[in-house]
Parts: sequence; C-alpha cells; structure tokens
Amino acid sequence: MKKILLIPSVTALALLCSPLTYGQTVVRESTTTTTAAAPMEVTGTVTEWAPGAVIIREKDVPSPVRFSFARTVEYVDTAGNRVAREVITPGAPVTVRYIRDGDQMLVDRVIVQRPLAPAATTSSETTTTTTTTVTGREAKEIEKLRGKIAHEEREVAEHPDKLKLQEELARDRAALDAIEHPRPR
Repeated sequence: MKKILLIPSVTALALLCSPLTYGQTVVRESTTTTTAAAPMEVTGTVTEWAPGAVIIREKDVPSPVRFSFARTVEYVDTAGNRVAREVITPGAPVTVRYIRDGDQMLVDRVIVQRPLAPAATTSSETTTTTTTTVTGREAKEIEKLRGKIAHEEREVAEHPDKLKLQEELARDRAALDAIEHPRPR
C-alpha cells in the first residue's frame, strides 16, 4: 500500500515542481542606441514658402527640394542676427540647416543671404536760376512777338515754300530770345 501512495505523491510533487523548471521565462535585453544625425545645410533660392514647408531650388540641381519645418525654427542673417520670417519671400537666397527624420527633412535654421547694399554714390547737381525782370513795355512786346511767332509758324506749316516767311519767323524768334534772355554787357 505504501507503494500505491508513493506513486501518486511523487507524481503530484513532479507536477507541482514542473512549472518551476519548464516554464521559466527567459529575459533577453537588447539595447538600441539612436544617434542624432548631424545637421546638414543646403544653399539655394526659395521657390515656394508655405506655413509648414519651404521649397528650395539648389544651384546646379534640376529639381527643387521640399523641406518641412521643425517645431522651432531660427531665422537669421549671415551675421547671425535674428530676422523676421516675413523677410523670406520667393526668390530670396537662403541657406537652410536641416536634419533627416525618416523621409522628412526638418529645417531648424534659415540663414537669409541679404544682397549687398550698393556702394554709396554721391552726386551733386547745381541749378542756377536767373531771374530777369521785365518792364511793362517789354512784357507787352514779348506777348506781341509770341502771338506773331505763333501766326508765322501756322503760315510756314501751310506754305513751307515761302522763304521770306521762314526768314521773318527766324528774326522774330531771335528778337524774342534777346528780350527774354538779355546778354550781360
């Protein structure tokens, strides 16, 4: 009888201990290290500027490249001074610093190349105004000559072959010029 009791007790004990030996969990540790990609820079001309992205055409590259913006973007000029985002418009020469994040290229810094200011040029212009005072008699004579010249010009336009009329017109113009612009003595 002891044999009969011994077999079930050994079986029960084996069943109780089996999870401890056969069902052990194996823990494997794996360490994944991610290294931040070094930022890269691209210089080109802005072809399109949108709230979430910028498209830049690089020099000597046939097709433009699309960049997305990182959460924070720094806008500076070539000297490192901060500039307003609004100064960047299509056609503006820029350098963008970006990092790759999967398929995206995230821009975190935009450097605006401002065109050099043209060299300062100085120019001076001197204007001389000469005021001639005419008397009442001269003013009437000037008015009379101007009316006569206007009439003679119409006549010459209608009859260009009249040489005497052309000569008279030339004399009257010279007389008017002498009255309006007297020569100093």
